[in-house]
Amino acid sequence: MRASLRVAVMVLTAYLLNGCASTDLEAVSDYDTSFAFDKVQRLAILPIDRTSAAEKLISDLQVDRINDALTEELRSRGYEVVENRADADVYLAWHLVTREKTDIRAYNAASAYNCWRCGPPVSDVSVRQYVEGTFIVDLIDPARNRSVWRSTIQSTLKSKPDPDDAARKRAVAAKAVLAPFPPEWSPPGER
Repeated sequence: MRASLRVAVMVLTAYLLNGCASTDLEAVSDYDTSFAFDKVQRLAILPIDRTSAAEKLISDLQVDRINDALTEELRSRGYEVVENRADADVYLAWHLVTREKTDIRAYNAASAYNCWRCGPPVSDVSVRQYVEGTFIVDLIDPARNRSVWRSTIQSTLKSKPDPDDAARKRAVAAKAVLAPFPPEWSPPGER
């Protein structure tokens, strides 16, 4: 079990570093409607939680590359990423989750003969094992120490990502997961 967890984390990290099988990443998000997102200008990225088994296996270099991609995307949108938590309007925390999955498909194929009732029906079964990865980003209200916004992206992960295209694919993943931020928000009195 430990070896399969290590492989899954390495594959998910490769996904975040080098992209996924598809560039069509769509985020799913949720947020606290009472939080004033229009006041958010500065964010601090929290260190990852090294107590979980999955995140113990991620190297500091990999963490830095993911943080850099998130920082670049936030800055391109006009936000400031600060080092000191006391200067931040919200904290950004991210997590990685992987799950090994199996896709089983059965196909009915024509027989080798080209006539009616000339041969037995032929069935084919295909079994494919793959890793599904989920990248989760939370924005945390420092005053309440609670998440006020969450976005996730999921994808089937490549087993051998292309390292030459890594920076572009990290940027695509960061852009996709942050696409729903800020949410369409209006002050509570204007709803």
